[in-house]
Amino acid sequence: MIPTDAHPSQASADAARAVDPRPLGQRLNDFWLSVFFGLARRTPWLLSTTRPVGVAGAWRTSGSMRRAVRANLRRVLGADTSAKEIDRVGQAVVASFYDFVCEVGANHDQPFDQLLARIVDIEGKEAFLAERQNQRGAILVTAHFGNFEVGLAAMREIEERVHVVFQRDQQSRFERIRSQLHHNLGIIETPIDDGMASWLALRDALQADAVVMLQGDRVMPGQRSLDVPCFDGHLALPIGPAKLALMTGASLIPVFAVRTPAKKTGADADHPAGVRIVLGQPIEVPDAGAVESATTAIGAAIQAMVAQHPEQWHVLHPAFVEDAEV
Repeated sequence: MIPTDAHPSQASADAARAVDPRPLGQRLNDFWLSVFFGLARRTPWLLSTTRPVGVAGAWRTSGSMRRAVRANLRRVLGADTSAKEIDRVGQAVVASFYDFVCEVGANHDQPFDQLLARIVDIEGKEAFLAERQNQRGAILVTAHFGNFEVGLAAMREIEERVHVVFQRDQQSRFERIRSQLHHNLGIIETPIDDGMASWLALRDALQADAVVMLQGDRVMPGQRSLDVPCFDGHLALPIGPAKLALMTGASLIPVFAVRTPAKKTGADADHPAGVRIVLGQPIEVPDAGAVESATTAIGAAIQAMVAQHPEQWHVLHPAFVEDAEV
């Protein structure tokens, strides 16, 4: 609230900052992202057509994003990797994120069976189904990787109740796109920014043997975290997934939705682009002392997948603790 005795000019300035305190550059960036998300919903074909220009333009004009992606890739690819190679993979990271938004925009109103057709394989399905025989719920932990949203269709096929945990996006247009996709898949949304009510709802769902899916590679404001080894640095990972497993007795299962390219030659010629689901081994949290080791194991699973497909890790900010000031 602005004090009643404030000078009029000062009051106006305070009011302006209260409306939107973000720096001008960030506001402009968010504005263009909002336009991008809007086009993804209404005219995804246009974004697909202009992809080369859009990706190149984003890489060249956003210095903060370029510095962050380069810093991430120096650790992922190794200190001896040439600057040219880092920039090549960096532009591939931007292109993968671009494709992800376009795909969500194109798929948000498609029926379930068409989305399911995008899934080309589910690795680890048998072990996952064996684990589910325990009837204690399961917490699937993923990363901002590949095509997570379309990958939800695979889990919805084999699970009756799937809850997805997310933080409401500042870009309301993208929020509407994502919510429509979740609705079409029959996914139950649980916004983590609802605080304790969200965690209680997830606890109840797991105790009723449901599946909960959440992102495990980014710490949101107010979340407790642990710095775990990853490549030659450390990632700050939320301990919430491990705490939830401890609270409910559910196991943690790493899961990733890897985008697969279309095959143009060979025995698999004309095989369309799709999504390959990779389910990892269960991680148990039997007591409070295992929260740290379980979170570290999640970090190891993320490292293993990013090492195979670094261009599909959609992290456009400094990911490593050591690069926080980049």
